[in-house]
Order: sequence, then structure tokens, then C-alpha cells
Amino acid sequence: MRPAALVAALLLGSCASLAPRPAVPPVTEPELRALIAELASDRFEGRMSGTSGERRTLDFLEGELRRRGAVGAAPGGGFRMAFAIPPQMKPVPGAQPGLPSGQQQFLKAVNAAGATTSHNLVARLPGRRPDGRVVLLVAHWDHLGLCRPPGEADRICNGAVDNASGVAALLALVGRVRAMRAEREVLILFTGAEEWGLLGAKAFAAAPPVALSRIVAGFNLDMIAVAPAGMPVAIVADRGSPLEPLVRAAARARKRSWDGDRQAAAFVDRQDGWPLTQRGVPMAMAGGSFSDMKRLEAFLGGRYHGPDDELDERTDLGGAVDDANLHLELIRRAAARSFRPRRR
Repeated sequence: MRPAALVAALLLGSCASLAPRPAVPPVTEPELRALIAELASDRFEGRMSGTSGERRTLDFLEGELRRRGAVGAAPGGGFRMAFAIPPQMKPVPGAQPGLPSGQQQFLKAVNAAGATTSHNLVARLPGRRPDGRVVLLVAHWDHLGLCRPPGEADRICNGAVDNASGVAALLALVGRVRAMRAEREVLILFTGAEEWGLLGAKAFAAAPPVALSRIVAGFNLDMIAVAPAGMPVAIVADRGSPLEPLVRAAARARKRSWDGDRQAAAFVDRQDGWPLTQRGVPMAMAGGSFSDMKRLEAFLGGRYHGPDDELDERTDLGGAVDDANLHLELIRRAAARSFRPRRR
């Protein structure tokens, strides 16, 4: 390249890096409410993996991803990646004793028929200046299906908070990230069978569509509609997470305080980021839902994993809006080529 051309190229690159970022509107409460209302409606029958509710959920999510400008990232260019739910499955130990009847019935069917199949949904938003590294966004789409015996007035566990809230927030982010024109590629992962022991996340970690070493940062959105607006930001991550400085900086940018008591870390191995953390991928959950343990424990001991987890007047989405916009800032920072976290 001639010297004059080299100088021109360097100037153009410098101007491109200094160009003002496209204005991206914040995520709003009415948008989240509409998406959660749809995902937690009875037509999805509680979104249980391996049922007709799964098919309806995946059809809806794939349509939304296409409409918002994402493209399939599964092998062959599609969106769906199948994985097996093996027989003799046991649920993840949780706050609620016993097993909902819907899961009991499903377990009986699985154990009688052998393994059954569920799916992850994988999409991507190409980067403006790709450097081979990607940012991963995760939310589990599944819940517990028909969780009460026949004859009861309300048999469906709709899972508005767990996890229609996280799925809705991730959908709301897709179009905004596309409009942001981030430098790096952003990978979107909706996992199945989280309620069966993080099976979708484990399947993705075992057979990822991109090398795990390419993932520079990953963020899991789960149960983000527990806390009201204005809560401090807590991080659910392995101790010494390389993402903590990034999350702190994003919280400051959003004018949110930091929850430093680390009680939220107790949930690190009970969420979909854990199988990836175990393989060296920098992963975190960040937001307000895990900063107030009393409020979270009240949810876990009440509406959690029951028919009462519905979108109604008790569902405060102020914190969900805060956390969705926090993730917009996290993506903006992690998808910049200048961000290079320390890997373990």
C-alpha cells in the first residue's frame, strides 16, 4: 500500500472508531409486559421441554428472532439444536420440596419410552468489525408445563418470572443490539430443559456451534422480574470472575449502586451460565433480582414453580426494565474490540 493510501486508511479507521454510536432507544415496561404476557399465556401450556408447548414456544421465538433481524447460528444455518433428555432424569434440587405433578407425569413418560428430545434455539447478530470473538446472551425458555393434577382450577405453571421475564428481555435486546451495530458478533442462546438440570446449557457447552474459546463474555438472564426499579446490581458468577469489572462499570454508567455482599454467588451453580463457566467461558448473571435476598426468598417460597407465577398486578417490572437496559450497556462494552477479559 502506498504511504498516502496507508495514511488515508488509518484516518478512516480512526474516524470510524470515533464516530458517534447509533442512538438506541431503551427497553420499556410496556414492551416487556406484552412479551411476558404472550410467553406466559396458556397457549404455551407452561413451556415444558419435550411437549407440544415446546413446539409452540420455539415457533414463536424463532419467528421473533427472524423479525428482529437475527439469523440462525445452528449447524446448517438453522435456529434449532436438538439434544436428548435421558431417562431416569432427576430435577435440580430447589427451594420447593417435592416434584410438581406435571414433571412427575413427564418423568414417567420419559422413563417408559427412553430418552426424549428437546431443543436449544441459537441465533446470531453479525458484528460490524468482527475480530473472531463473540458475546453470548442466554435465557432459558422452558418451564414446568401442567404442574397440578387434573381437576384443579389452574393446572398450568406459566412461569412469568421464571423465565418468561428473561426471555422477553433478551428478545427486546435483539433489535436494539442490531441497531447498535456492535463491532463483535453477538450470539443468542435460548436453552431448553433448564428445569431438568441445566440440560440445554450442558448440551450447548458440549457441542457449541462456535468454539468456546471465542466467547469473550456471556450473560445469562433469568428471573429478572423479582425486584422493583432502583435496586443495586448483584453479580452471580464464580469468585474472581473476569467480568466483574465490566459489570461494575456498566452499573456505574446506568447510575446504579453495587451490591457487594456476594450473597448472590450462592446461585452460581444453579443457572445456565455454570456449565460454560466450568469450561472456562467468562459468564455472569447481573441485576437487581439477586441483590435483595429477603425479597428473592419470598418469591422462591411462594409463587416460584407454581401456577401463581403469572403476570398480574403483583408483578413489578421496574427491576426487569432496569436490568434489560443494564444488559444493553454490558453488550455495548463487551462487544467493543477493545474489551479483552482475563481468561482463567
